Amino acid sequence: MTQTQNATPARTGSGAPPFPGAKATVLGTLVTVVSLLVLVALGEATGHLLMIAPLAATAMIICSTPALPPAQPRGVLLGQVGSGVLGLAAVALFGHSLWVAAVAAGLSVGLMLLLRAIHAPAAATAVLAVLQDPAPLRFLVLLTVGSVLLVLVGLIASKAGVIAKYPTYWW
Repeated sequence: MTQTQNATPARTGSGAPPFPGAKATVLGTLVTVVSLLVLVALGEATGHLLMIAPLAATAMIICSTPALPPAQPRGVLLGQVGSGVLGLAAVALFGHSLWVAAVAAGLSVGLMLLLRAIHAPAAATAVLAVLQDPAPLRFLVLLTVGSVLLVLVGLIASKAGVIAKYPTYWW
C-alpha cells in the first residue's frame, strides 16, 4: 500500500493530504487560470461581469480537485444557482444587510445539503446576491452561464489529460 492509500498520516505527523506532485500542481494552476480567463473574455465580449469571487473559487475546486464531490457538476450547478436564488429571495424579503447576508449564506448550506449538492463557494454567492443588489434574472443567467463554462473547461481539460478524470459523476 502506498503512502497516499494508507489511512495513517504522513511521517510529518500532519493529517494534510500528500503533495499532488509538481506536474499536477502546475497543470491544475494553469487550467484554473485559463478557466478564469475564459470567464473574463466572455464577460468582456458581452459586457457582463462573469468573473466573480465565488466562481473563481469554483474554478479552483474543479481544476485542482476534480474528483471531489464539490467539484462535480451537480454540486457546482445546483449549489451556485440554488444559493443565488436563496440570496435573492432573502434580499427581497428582508432587504440588504450583513445580517441578512449571514443568514442567507447559512441557509444556503441547508439548501445544498437538502439538494445533495455541496459546493462551498456557493455560500459566498448567497452573500453576493444580498450585498451587491444584482438584477435578479441577469444575475441568475450569468451565474448559470459561468458555472456551466467552468464545468466545460474542466471536462475539456480532463479529456485532454491535463487534469484528473472529471467529472466522476454528472448528476
